[in-house]
Amino acid sequence: MSKQRVKLSGHQTFSLRYGWLQKGYEYTLGEKSFAAETAIVDLGVGKNMVGSIQYWCELTGIIADGAVTPFARALLAEDGGWDPYLEDQASWWLLHWRLMANPYYATAGTAMFSHIRKPEFTRQDVAEALLRFWAEGKKPPADSVVMRDVDCYVRSYCGSRRFEKKKSGDDSFDCPFQELGLIQAMNGGDFYRFAIGAKASLPAAIIGYALSEYFARANKKAMTIQSVLYKEGSPGQVFMLDENTLIEAIEELQEEPAWGAAINFTESAGIAQVHCRLEGGAAESLLSAYYRRGDGK
Repeated sequence: MSKQRVKLSGHQTFSLRYGWLQKGYEYTLGEKSFAAETAIVDLGVGKNMVGSIQYWCELTGIIADGAVTPFARALLAEDGGWDPYLEDQASWWLLHWRLMANPYYATAGTAMFSHIRKPEFTRQDVAEALLRFWAEGKKPPADSVVMRDVDCYVRSYCGSRRFEKKKSGDDSFDCPFQELGLIQAMNGGDFYRFAIGAKASLPAAIIGYALSEYFARANKKAMTIQSVLYKEGSPGQVFMLDENTLIEAIEELQEEPAWGAAINFTESAGIAQVHCRLEGGAAESLLSAYYRRGDGK
């Protein structure tokens, strides 16, 4: 957490909506500023939504320092991008990883997916986990500020009806991350449950890419399976994986000649380890191979 800045505002309480990332990408690609007076007209949304689009584009790594990123170009470019219209569910898993494993910013989402440490939780649990990010002696933000961020992220992944205050003529409040099915609202009160285990729409390639970034940031080539599953910011926590699901994904990658030597799972003397030497361009090649499957490229 020492390298991350806690960010509790910017989304203006709006969850990410369909089309916003592409809209922000095209807008920034045209060298336009979100601070411009014409942004409301150019983007076709209200003033607060302009800021929200910028927030979600920045937190998912679509834009940085006022420019589109190489990752954004690889994913969203109209000519040759992996998934310009974000039609493949894998793309939302990839963006979920980029959001929750953001190396620069920690949010209520970060607290929710990596710091609660139990399968069932309340919004207050998320708030308490988020407040633990503050260094001892540093004044924490107001409860209302914390809870707005918590509400936004719970709504983004769960879409509980109690959050819905839809105005006549307004766009759908549905957030694409709800489709991942990672969080479920429980009957009665403010209780939620993580969906831990296999995810039918989560490809092994996305898990492999997440492993490559996780290992690179830790500057390691091997880790215990417990670290990969349960450590803060790990693929296991961000994707809510169980051990079998993680091992199956690694074994699937091992079967591919291009990745088998770089990523694998071993068990010796009762110690299970994940090995990952998939770095830089190789990790991007893994994603490219996934998206280009079946097109002859």
